[in-house]
Amino acid sequence: MFILESTVPPGTSENLVIPILRKNMKKYFYYAHCPERAIPGKTLTEMVFNDRIIGGLDVKSAKLTQHLYSSFVKGTIYITNTKTAEFVKLMENTFRDINIALANEFALMAEEFEIDVWKAIEMANRHPRVDILKPGPGVGGHCIAVDPLFLAEKSSRSRIVSLAREINDSMPAYVIKVVKDILKDIENPTITLLGLAYKGNVDDTRESPSFKIKKIAESEGMTVKLYDPLIRNFPGNLHTINEAVQDADCIVLVTDHDIFKTIDPKSLPVRKKNLIDTRNILNHPLWRDAGYHVRILGVGSLSEILT
Repeated sequence: MFILESTVPPGTSENLVIPILRKNMKKYFYYAHCPERAIPGKTLTEMVFNDRIIGGLDVKSAKLTQHLYSSFVKGTIYITNTKTAEFVKLMENTFRDINIALANEFALMAEEFEIDVWKAIEMANRHPRVDILKPGPGVGGHCIAVDPLFLAEKSSRSRIVSLAREINDSMPAYVIKVVKDILKDIENPTITLLGLAYKGNVDDTRESPSFKIKKIAESEGMTVKLYDPLIRNFPGNLHTINEAVQDADCIVLVTDHDIFKTIDPKSLPVRKKNLIDTRNILNHPLWRDAGYHVRILGVGSLSEILT
């Protein structure tokens, strides 16, 4: 019995995995593709309680796999063929990528219109059939930032999919554009990035937008300092917040860790008091009271003044 849980392009089982197994197996085998559905930090819980898809090579393979998964999965199990199971997993993550791209585009529009996109999204989501996700500095992780490309590379009809990837991949460069606008009068500025993880409250750095932001910033002649207390033994990640912001001209919050909400802005040894919050999680009045110029991704200047 062989079970593949890794996310793969449609047709991988049929065109690659199964032919290899048939070539090397001396007797009949059973095979299923069962894409994992688990989020970092809640893997064990979601393995048990999430619904699962089983794509069987044949009916017997599907039934045997269903029997196995039923021993620990409390969610509903759905049976289909291998190619559909592969496609479903990519659809799930692509849907989220497109939704984030829409939120990011709304954020950029809101800045032009001098609107607070966060309040606008909150109100729009009061509609019973609307669920807009949150904008941010880019999409990371081992799924959402990668999986849509499997569809885009395999299909000639992936226009929205490809555009969403383009929008989300452009956000780190936009963050640096905002930094440059704020620091336009400072030569060789130093910035501090808060967060190396690709999402809040996890220690996973895969495809994190922080690295793209860092690369672009350094190409623009900036010195970049890094701080993420959840990441251990990462090159360049400083041990304390004070080390990270020492003589910084701008602090850029990239990852929405809850621990960053506990930072006391009055105690930070920065050179210039500038803050860019790309996740809208900090207590902005507290930072302003400490003398910081606060810039929030997706909030137009007029809206910021009025709120």
